[in-house]
Amino acid sequence: MRNPRRLHDHKLLVEKHRLDTQAPAADSLFWRLWQGGGSELAQKALATGFVQGIRTGSLDPRSYGAFNVSDIYYCCQGANDFGDAARRSRDPVLQDFLLHKQQSYEKYYRVACLEWRLADPKAVLPSDTAKRYSDFERRLAKGQMEAGKAADPIYTLIAMLPCEYLWGWLAQQLSPASDTNLYGPWISSNACVAGAFAMGNFIEAYLGNHDLDEGLARHLYLTAMEHEYRNFEGALQQP
Repeated sequence: MRNPRRLHDHKLLVEKHRLDTQAPAADSLFWRLWQGGGSELAQKALATGFVQGIRTGSLDPRSYGAFNVSDIYYCCQGANDFGDAARRSRDPVLQDFLLHKQQSYEKYYRVACLEWRLADPKAVLPSDTAKRYSDFERRLAKGQMEAGKAADPIYTLIAMLPCEYLWGWLAQQLSPASDTNLYGPWISSNACVAGAFAMGNFIEAYLGNHDLDEGLARHLYLTAMEHEYRNFEGALQQP
């Protein structure tokens, strides 16, 4: 199962806007955020029972299923929020990133409902972590975070970096999967970070023409990364 929070069609954005998918420069905001706390949370996510169960193939399928069903709620709630952020954006590339994020979420939750035989996302009993993560992204996408200081939709994109990069990074740490690993397809399908790099390079270019509060960006980035970690950390807990 590929990360539902990642952009599923980043290649279209790359071709349309001629984005760079190589690793961002060493001194870029992408790596400053990663090295300023992101990598530490990523290591904690890697050590969770859920991710290690993916590594060994021993993860209880019921836990895997519950994790994915909870994400249906998260993605359904988030789809309209990213549409709101896109409509507030005046930059065409930023707007495209946010619109594609909305489309990725919509496609995922509709297909997932069919796969899990759910009438609609309202049937899902989400985890508390999914609820908190969803609320964070909703307020950010609507420009309501930090008393309006994060109103620029670029902050919404920055808060997307953890989910765009973390899952790919985790899959790379778990690679290669053995041929007998039930979760081998999860590892192989997620082990790509080109979309995250394209996003990081775009953000760097955006900063050349716009002001940004790096302290605020770091706070939002680490909040999103903490939610990602908590999502994995709580995946084995009983409801």
